[in-house]
Amino acid sequence: MNPDELMAALGIDSPQELVYFEQFADLMEEQHDIPYETLAALAIEMDSDVLSELIGYYFEDIMKAVPDGEDELYVLLTNICTTLQSLAKSLAGEDDDASRMFAEEFYKFRSWYVFESFVYCTDLIEGEQHEISIFEALTNYRVQSHTGEDYSFDFSEALDYQLDEYIVSLASIIEDNYGDGDTYGEDDDYRDPDSDE
Repeated sequence: MNPDELMAALGIDSPQELVYFEQFADLMEEQHDIPYETLAALAIEMDSDVLSELIGYYFEDIMKAVPDGEDELYVLLTNICTTLQSLAKSLAGEDDDASRMFAEEFYKFRSWYVFESFVYCTDLIEGEQHEISIFEALTNYRVQSHTGEDYSFDFSEALDYQLDEYIVSLASIIEDNYGDGDTYGEDDDYRDPDSDE
C-alpha cells in the first residue's frame, strides 16, 4: 500500500486532512499491511501536535476496553502510547530520521496489535476457544455487553512486546524538550483544519 492508496482508503486527499478520530482509528485498524515507508511519508506531512493528540485519544479509547485485572496489558499500552506520542512530537522539525523512527515504531505497534499478537478467546456460551488479535479481543470485550455474548480472554501470550530501551530513552528526551501537548478530551473528537483556535 503506497501513500496514495492509503490516503484513498482513509478518504483524504492529503496527510494534513488526517485530523479526525475516526480517520485515525481506520489507520490504526487497517487490515492490510502498511509499509513503514508509507507511514513515514504520511507522518512527516502531518501536524506533529495533531498526530500526538490523535495517538493519545486513540489509546485512551482502546484502554477503556482492557478487562479488569489485566494490569500488565494496561501498563504496556500506556508505555507504548507515551513513546509514540513523544516520537510524534519530534516530527515538528521535519527530520527524515525522526519520521523513520516514528514510522518504525508505529509499524511495529500496528503489526503486533492487528496481526501478530494472539489472545485466547473462549466463548463461554458455546464453549469454543479461538486465537484472536489484541485488536479483536478488545473489540469483543467492548461489545459483548451489547450483543449478549460472553467471552473470557487470556492475554498472557500476547504481552511479548519489546520496547527498545534506546527508543524509550529518546522519547523521554523528546518529551522534556517539547513538553506536554494538549490531548483531546472526550468532547473533542476531531480538529477543524480551518479553525483559528
